[in-house]
Amino acid sequence: MAIATISLKPDRQGASLPAAVARHLLDHHADRLPDLSGLTVLVPNQRAGQDFARLLAQAAGLPVLIPPHIVPLKSWAADMADARPGEPQARRLARLHGVLRREAWLGNVDKWALANELLGLADELSAARLGGDVGSQIRALQTAALDRETALIEAVWQALNTGGNDPQARYAAALERVLAQLAGAPRPLYGYALGTLTAVEQQFLERCAGHTAVTLFELATDSSALTHSLQQAWQCVEPPIVVRAAGLASAYTNTPVAARICLNPAPHLEAEARAIATWVALQLQDGKRDLALIALDRETARRVRALLERMAVRVADETGWTLSTTAAAAVIDRWLECVASDFPHTELLDLLKSPFLLGELALRQDAVLQLELALRRQGVAQGMADIQRLAQGQFGALPPWLAALFGARQKFTQTRAPLAVWVARLLDSLVQLDASLQADAAGAQVLETLESLRQDLGDDSEKYSFGEWRRWLNLALESANFSDASVASSIVLTSLPAARGRVFEAIAVIGADARHLPAAPAPGLFSQATRAQLGLSTAAAEAAAATADLIQLLGQGNALLSWQAWHDDEPNPASPLVLRLQALHLAAWGSDLPQQGGAEPPACSSSLPSTCTQAAPAVQAAQLPQRYAPTAYQTLLDCPYRFFVKSVLGIRELDEADDALDKSDYGNALHRILKNFHDRQPPVERAAALAYLGEVSAAEFAGLPAYTATVWARRWAAIQPAYVDAWLASEAAGWRYQSGETAFEMPYAVAGLGEITLHGRIDRVDRRTDAGGGEALAVIDYKTGASQGLKARLKNPAEAVQLPFYAWLAEAAAAYLPINETPVVSLALDGETDIDAICRRLPALLAAMAAGAALPAGGVDGMCQHCEARGLCRKGMWEEAAAAPAAAGKAAY
Repeated sequence: MAIATISLKPDRQGASLPAAVARHLLDHHADRLPDLSGLTVLVPNQRAGQDFARLLAQAAGLPVLIPPHIVPLKSWAADMADARPGEPQARRLARLHGVLRREAWLGNVDKWALANELLGLADELSAARLGGDVGSQIRALQTAALDRETALIEAVWQALNTGGNDPQARYAAALERVLAQLAGAPRPLYGYALGTLTAVEQQFLERCAGHTAVTLFELATDSSALTHSLQQAWQCVEPPIVVRAAGLASAYTNTPVAARICLNPAPHLEAEARAIATWVALQLQDGKRDLALIALDRETARRVRALLERMAVRVADETGWTLSTTAAAAVIDRWLECVASDFPHTELLDLLKSPFLLGELALRQDAVLQLELALRRQGVAQGMADIQRLAQGQFGALPPWLAALFGARQKFTQTRAPLAVWVARLLDSLVQLDASLQADAAGAQVLETLESLRQDLGDDSEKYSFGEWRRWLNLALESANFSDASVASSIVLTSLPAARGRVFEAIAVIGADARHLPAAPAPGLFSQATRAQLGLSTAAAEAAAATADLIQLLGQGNALLSWQAWHDDEPNPASPLVLRLQALHLAAWGSDLPQQGGAEPPACSSSLPSTCTQAAPAVQAAQLPQRYAPTAYQTLLDCPYRFFVKSVLGIRELDEADDALDKSDYGNALHRILKNFHDRQPPVERAAALAYLGEVSAAEFAGLPAYTATVWARRWAAIQPAYVDAWLASEAAGWRYQSGETAFEMPYAVAGLGEITLHGRIDRVDRRTDAGGGEALAVIDYKTGASQGLKARLKNPAEAVQLPFYAWLAEAAAAYLPINETPVVSLALDGETDIDAICRRLPALLAAMAAGAALPAGGVDGMCQHCEARGLCRKGMWEEAAAAPAAAGKAAY
C-alpha cells in the first residue's frame, strides 16, 4: 500500500486543519466510538496534540471519549528507544574539535564553531541517508573543488556516525522498533502538518504503509476564500499575477483578505511594539483568547511582551532566550573576565552589584558605591593589587566580600586541563563566591547545564587553555535555551515551526520584513545548489515550508502582519510575501490592504505627569554653599539651573576609571610637570633648562599608560622648546617664579547669606621687583585649548570670569598661557578691564538668590549640548510644550 494524502475542506470559514481532521476521523470511525484508542494520529508537536485532543472531544460531543494515540513522531520513537544512553552531544563535539585542532590547513578559523557546524552537517547527512558514500556523491557534483573539505566531511562522518550510537542512527533504530510493533499489531495511522520529513522519516512512513493504512491530511486549495487567496499569492507563480487576480475577483466579489488581514508598517521598533500591543487589546476586547504572536523579530517581540505585561496581560514565551543572554550567565561571564584580565573595574563592579554572589547585596551596597567612587576618582581601571591597596585605604581593611572575590581568583587554577576539569574549577569558584544562582530559574538551569556538561565530558582527556575552554563554554551556553515555564497563558509568543498544527483565534506576525520572512540561509560548507543535489534541506524548501505554515495559521482568524519600515535609518522593505499579497489584492479588488492604526495601547491607570515646563527653582539661604570658586561663578552665569544642580544639590558626573589618557588627563599631567619643573629652580640657560624639562616630563609620562601616553608625550615634546623660550623671556623681563598650584582665599559678607569664602587655585604665580623696590604679582593660568578661543574669552571678560576672578583674589595682573601650540605666547587680561565690577557681581547674585530669586534653566544651545544636567532640566521638552499652544494660536488665525 502507498501513503494516502487527503485534502480536507473545513466545514466553516476559518476552521483549522486540526478541526477538519477531527471531524474526518469521527465520520470515518463512527463505528469505533466512543473508543478511538485503536488509531494513531501523528502531530507536529506536543502542544498541537493537546489542541487536537480538545477539538476531537468538542466535535464528538460525547460524555466519554477514549482518544486515539496522539503523538509526535519523535516522541513515539523516543518511547521505543534503546534504554542505554547515547553518546552525549557535548562529548561528540569535543571529540570532533580534538580532530580539527590538529588540522594545520584550517589556520586561525574558530574551530569550536566549525566543529559545531560539521557536527550538525554529519547528523543531517545521516538523516538524509547519505551515509558513508557522501564523499563520492560530493565529488561527483563538485569534482576537485571541495577536495580537502570533502575529505574532512568524510572523516567527520566516519569518526562520529558509523558506530550506530549517533542521534540519527539511534532515531532510525527506534523507528525500526516502532515499525516492528506496528507490523505485529496493525492499526490505522494518520498524520497532519508534519512539516518537511527527513529521508529516515519518509522511509519509515512508506514502510508503515506496507503493514497498515497510512493517511496524511492537508488543506484543500479551496478550503476557504482566504486560504485560496493566500495560496494564489504565495504558492503560485503561474499564470501571471494579473490572471490569478482576475480569477479571484470573479470567484469572490468582496475581498476575503481585507476583512481578516491587517498590515502594520511601523516607522521604528517602539511604534511597531505599541501597535501590536494595541492590536492584542482589541482582540481581547472582541472576546478572543487564544492568540499567537509569531516572533520573527525577537527584539521587537520582547518589547511587545513588556508592553502587554504593563497592561496586566500575561504572555507565555515559548521561544525563550539563549542561556548565554540570561543574567545568571552574564554573572559567570563577568567573573571569568575578572579571572582572565585581573579585575577590569567595569566587570568587578558588576559582580559586586550582583544579587547572585557574595551574600546579601544590601549589606555591601553602600560600601560598593564608595569603592566605585574611589576607583573613578583615583583612575584605577583594573589590577587586583591596585584595587586592594585602594580598598584598604578607603575602608582601613579589605572588606570580606572583596577578600572573597580576590581569594577565589587566586585559587582559580589556570593551567591547561580537560573541559570537565575547567567546568569543575568554575563550579568550585562559584561555591567560594557564595553564589545563589539556584534561587533563580535561569540560574538553576545554568548550574544544571554546567553540571551536565561536566558529567558528559568526564572521560574526555584532551587538554585546553583557559581561552579555548572559555570559547567552548560560550558556545555551550549559546546553544542552550531557557524558557520561563512559570507563565501559563493562552497568549503565546512562539515561532512558526512551533505553531505548526496548532489552533489560534488570532495571529500577529512580528517582523514580517525581508530580513526575517523568509529567514536568510545561514552560511555553510555547501552552497544551496549542492545541498539540493545531495538531497539536503535547502533555504528554498524551508521558505516553502514556512509559507505553508503561515497560510494554515492565517486561515484560522484575524491576523496582523507587522514590520519596521525603517531600520538603522535605512528603508527596511516588507517581506516578499507581503509585497506579493499587496500586489495581488490591488490587482484583484482595486484596493490596498488595511493598516493598523497607531493608537496607544491601554495601560493600567496611573496619574499622568504634569506638562513639562522650564525649570526655575528657588532655594533658601541655608541651602546655598559657603565657598565659591571661579568655576561655580562661571556656571552660575552660563546657566543658573546648572549651578543649582552642581553647587546646591551637589550632583556630579562620575569620574571615569579609564586606562586611556584623554585630553583632560593630558592637561593635568602638564600642570604637574610644570609645577615640578619650576619648583626645582631649573637653570636659566636654554639647553640645560630644556634638558631638565625633558627629564621631568619623561618621569611623569612614564607612570601613565604607555599605549596612549606616548602620543601625548610626543605632542608635548614638540612644544617644550617654545615653552622654555617663553619662560626665559619672562625671566629676562624680571619675572621670577614664586609658586605653583597656589591656593587663594578671600572672605566676603553677603546680605542674607552671611560670610562666604571666595577661593581659587592658581597654576603659577610670578613676582617682579622694580628698580624702586616695588613688587608686582602676575598670575598665569595654563590652558591646553587653542589660543583663538582664549582670545574670544578676553574680548568679553564679564562673561568668562575665571581670569578676572584670579586677578581679583591675588590682586595681580593675570594672563592665559596656551601650552598646546607654538609659539607659546601669554594672553593677558586687558588693563582697562573693570575686575572689581565683574567679581562683585557674584555676591550681588548670591544676595538675590538668598532673597528668593529663581534659578532658571537658561543656557545657550552650545552650552547645553555638553551639559550634564540636560536630563534634569529637560530642555527641549519644555520648549516643545511651550511651542504647542503658540502653534495652536497661530492656527486659529
